[in-house]
Amino acid sequence: MMMVDTGISREEVPLQGIRNSSLLTLIITPFIIAIIWQLENFLLAINPHLFSKANFPWLVLFTVLSCVLVGIIVPVLRIQAAFLSGAVNMFQIGFRSVRRTVIAVGITALAIYTFFVLTGASGGAIPFTFFLPTAVAAVMICWVLIGTHIQAYVRNGGAMISIFAGTLVTALIFALSMSILFIGPDFRQIFSGFFAAGLISALFFFAVRDVYATIIVVTSGLMILLNARVDPEYLTTFNPVVVLCGFLVIGVLTGIHWHFSRHYKTVVLPEK
Repeated sequence: MMMVDTGISREEVPLQGIRNSSLLTLIITPFIIAIIWQLENFLLAINPHLFSKANFPWLVLFTVLSCVLVGIIVPVLRIQAAFLSGAVNMFQIGFRSVRRTVIAVGITALAIYTFFVLTGASGGAIPFTFFLPTAVAAVMICWVLIGTHIQAYVRNGGAMISIFAGTLVTALIFALSMSILFIGPDFRQIFSGFFAAGLISALFFFAVRDVYATIIVVTSGLMILLNARVDPEYLTTFNPVVVLCGFLVIGVLTGIHWHFSRHYKTVVLPEK
């Protein structure tokens, strides 16, 4: 199957598909998925105190159910339906060509590394790998799914409304989701930090439109905000389980990207 994707402006998006898309498919369904993800996070992470006390078998369960199944596969099924309706396309969800992705990831990684060096913020490969699965799920649900669907729903209002609505709503969802997942006594403070990180990540995603580069930004934000809240055994000691979880989510994500690139192509039509 091949679908013609044509960019992000109103003139380039199949208008008939947008008209046929309803409040249910573009807004309610993605929000239900986000709520299910938040409830699952509460059950898998909060009740067993997953992040405050190292539990590697439970970490694998959390990664498979929350980060892979509900965090990646379920949003992809919804996105695939949006492809067929013409509501979103490959460009909008951030699945780009290999060359474009390598450039975006390289520049983003260099910028983030420079930031950590100049500010002296706590980082490293082990913390990055640990927070990676959560960041992937957050990017897929908050921006690849909800962000693009909100923009599709309000697109007729113009680019400014589309960007403002997508940025504000997804930043709020990200902040609420992460605050629930890493809940503590200072809820207001941590929510504010996550909201700021969500705004930065949303603006970055809508500007760059690259899933992997956005994942780097979100993972780095989680490291800065959460290093002191997570059991040091996760972050200071190399453990193959943490590495396995990181490779698992990236493997699933790249597999889906490969599948989409083979079945859906973006073709830019010449302007009339």
